Amino acid sequence: MRKFWNRCAYIAILQFVLVSVALSNTLIVNEQGKVVAETDRYTALFEGGELTHFHNKLTQETYTQGESGESKASTRLIVRGRNLRTQNISPEIKRGPSPLECELIYHDTWSGVFDNEVTLHLFIGIDAETGDLLIRQKGFSVIEGVEHIMWGFKNLSHAAIDVILPTRGGRMISNDRNFSDTYYYPGSKWEAQLAILQGQSGGVFVRSDDTQYQFKTFQYASEGERFAVNFGQYPPAPYDQQKQITTATWRLNAYEGDWQVPALHYRRWMHEALKPADRSQMPTWVNDIDLIVGFPFYHSDMEAGILGKLSQLVDPEKTLLYVIDWREFGWALNYPDYTPVTSFANFGYFVKEAHRYGFRVMPHVNAVAVSLSHPLYTEFEKYQMYDPRTSEKIGSRLSDEFPFHRRYAWINPASSEFRKLLVDRVKSVWETYRVDAFHLDISHFMVNNPPIDGLTVPEGSIRLHQELRETMPGVVLGGEGLHEVTFLYESLARLPASPKEHPHAISSFLFSPYVLRYGHLGVAHPNRHPPGKSEENQEKYKVWNARLLIMLVGISDLAPDVETYRLLKLAGERQNYKFGDVNGDGVVNILDLTFVAQHIGTLHPNNQRVDVNKDGVVNILDLTLVAREIG
Repeated sequence: MRKFWNRCAYIAILQFVLVSVALSNTLIVNEQGKVVAETDRYTALFEGGELTHFHNKLTQETYTQGESGESKASTRLIVRGRNLRTQNISPEIKRGPSPLECELIYHDTWSGVFDNEVTLHLFIGIDAETGDLLIRQKGFSVIEGVEHIMWGFKNLSHAAIDVILPTRGGRMISNDRNFSDTYYYPGSKWEAQLAILQGQSGGVFVRSDDTQYQFKTFQYASEGERFAVNFGQYPPAPYDQQKQITTATWRLNAYEGDWQVPALHYRRWMHEALKPADRSQMPTWVNDIDLIVGFPFYHSDMEAGILGKLSQLVDPEKTLLYVIDWREFGWALNYPDYTPVTSFANFGYFVKEAHRYGFRVMPHVNAVAVSLSHPLYTEFEKYQMYDPRTSEKIGSRLSDEFPFHRRYAWINPASSEFRKLLVDRVKSVWETYRVDAFHLDISHFMVNNPPIDGLTVPEGSIRLHQELRETMPGVVLGGEGLHEVTFLYESLARLPASPKEHPHAISSFLFSPYVLRYGHLGVAHPNRHPPGKSEENQEKYKVWNARLLIMLVGISDLAPDVETYRLLKLAGERQNYKFGDVNGDGVVNILDLTFVAQHIGTLHPNNQRVDVNKDGVVNILDLTLVAREIG
């Protein structure tokens, strides 16, 4: 610590000294490009273009340790796979328009050829109003295409802080000394452009103020007792045509308290800046859902009383039926054909029966899919998304190991032609069957491709969600994964397959006012797991405040000696649900029999509880069902 303050004293007497009018905020830079930013909340030091020291004045905690040296953290510009790194380059230094801003300019050439010159501009400042430390970058290349730009934060101490990141449902990276990973925004790997570094009594948070959903990265790399992080941004694709990049502004600040302090700050910003759709206009039933039952829908016994048996275990009014394989051609085949099954397992009959019992129904559709074997693929192939680095087309099961009819392309939702096709076909299902919701598979996937019709992939995805909502008023939209693009209009979201190490509630905190999250198909088949494994998985999901998802393969799953039956019965108990409790007092007794008896012969009673079997008439069958449940 003493060495650090000695360096600060040395910096202060050198040539470039920038001091704010407000004494609590100062920005000091010397001729070597070392920068000290200080407010009443923190002191931060930049060396070689990298953030190397951070002290929280609110808690008297220092989150960095050791001397600045070689690290995986780097402030750099990547041009055609080659790097301009700011370390060991003497910058040109410019004063900003205010005393709280400075600009460091780094030049480099490759092979001594001036025509290959690249330039990185690093802007460092302090927001006089909020005290936020501001970091912004520009990059220029004379010939080669710009691919990526980033800034580094290093010397971070494993012992001092944990990293809390809204990724794949939310996780904490805690003292993991053999770990490195890269997280991409927007997408499920980085759901919101926020990172929280939590210490014992406070911490530092980093966020972007970007409202255009520009593609970014967060990199984490352990380095023994320390670790490093990098915050990066990509230019719009194609990279080989980009000769410059200007980033959004990154904002850093210290805080006192736990992680919810910066998370609440960010959630308020997210609401005001990104403007999610007003949920007050959505159906209220979605707020009551606390159980999702998945139906593969490929068994003929879907018509043979399965919904009636299910209604005896769980509360239909709190249960959503997620119907996956409901199309004539089967799951993941012949997209974008959304013709329902009408033969051995009639979809229309299933929906009618579900609604009769009080369940809500959500069929599975794909937000981007067109099968390669479908005649429309030749029309939409030009809109197929592709990897911006390799130019390889993106889709599912595209390799030769899969039969041709099982392969499908992922089409860019920025295409108005594709959106119209998908919206029209989904709307047709809704108009015919009046389902309550649609699950949009692969809705989370965002890729950096050139705009179509003036829209990027994220903007096209937002437009698709808007058009679906406008075309089908009152329909609830769900999706796979969740992030700042999809939360705008979705009310339901499926979580990743299983929690990573140290699952954390950060994402639930950010998105729970808008979206109800539930488990993943991979952990939802109780009969496929060893005894107790399903409950163990669900315990992990509780960290994310996730609703339970249980897959119901067939009517045999509702036999009393089957694991699925046991878990469904437990779910019903958590719902405080008792089949046959007509008067809602929590028990089934003679009073319930009396209520039913008073309505014998009534067709479609106003009090639907007395029609116990939901066949539209109150009769001896309803009395029998209640009597069976007494005791």
